[in-house]
Amino acid sequence: MAYVQWSRRFELGVPFIDADHKVLVGLLNRMNDAARTDGDLTDVGGILSALVDYTRYHFAREERAQASAGYPDIDEHREQHARLAIEARRLFEAYRNDPGAIEVGDLLDFLSDWLMDHILLHDMAIKPYLLANLEAVSAAEGVDFATLMNDGRKRAIDWTKLSVLAVEDSRPFAHVLRAILEVIGIKTVSVVEEAEEGLRLAQEHPYDLIFADWRMGGMDGLEFVHAVRGKGIAAPVVMLTGYVDESLEAAREGFQISEWLQKPVTSAELMACIARHVQVRQTA
Repeated sequence: MAYVQWSRRFELGVPFIDADHKVLVGLLNRMNDAARTDGDLTDVGGILSALVDYTRYHFAREERAQASAGYPDIDEHREQHARLAIEARRLFEAYRNDPGAIEVGDLLDFLSDWLMDHILLHDMAIKPYLLANLEAVSAAEGVDFATLMNDGRKRAIDWTKLSVLAVEDSRPFAHVLRAILEVIGIKTVSVVEEAEEGLRLAQEHPYDLIFADWRMGGMDGLEFVHAVRGKGIAAPVVMLTGYVDESLEAAREGFQISEWLQKPVTSAELMACIARHVQVRQTA
């Protein structure tokens, strides 16, 4: 059963806000799934990172819409957004520094409480202003996630033309990876939980980049890369792992791994990694 069950009482009737809220509720439920299934703590950290980043994106969209609609209490709403964003970032950094220091159940309770409070009390107040101003909704939809996560600077990459494959056997984190890749603007995203399925897809489609989890049941990440290269597939492969050490770095060249990306990974780190390996391919 979902940790937070979406219901009609949460809906404002403003499409982009309702869609954003559903994503945030979905991330909370994925975090609960990861905690209940005794998954790797880095999965919980990755989901928390995605929630922090998507919250920042959602707040930017809301504020752009409020400004366009002339919402009279925008300053107060912005202050609340700033407080929530700071607290969410603090929780993520604390979790990243010492995952065992934070009780996941308490973290979920806190996040769900402020999200529900934000939706039911504060966002409902802006509903009539946005419903009466379609230009405000258009303004909000102009906020670009990739540019926002890059501190307002556009990268010389057409994200919409990229195709990415992710092989990740943690179901909660696999869903989060898909969500991040799609909100960046990547149109072709394939996410699978089994290395064998990933190998089949890599042979059938010319992906620009492949992400692979290191620790997977059956064929592990290194074996997957070896199989990919054995099939003549030259796409950059980035290994996702929570356990980078000297032995893994030494294996990088021999297995033709483009990069190790350590979990939990933020959206900004994920985009920077993609940019490092596909920009040359796009401009060649």
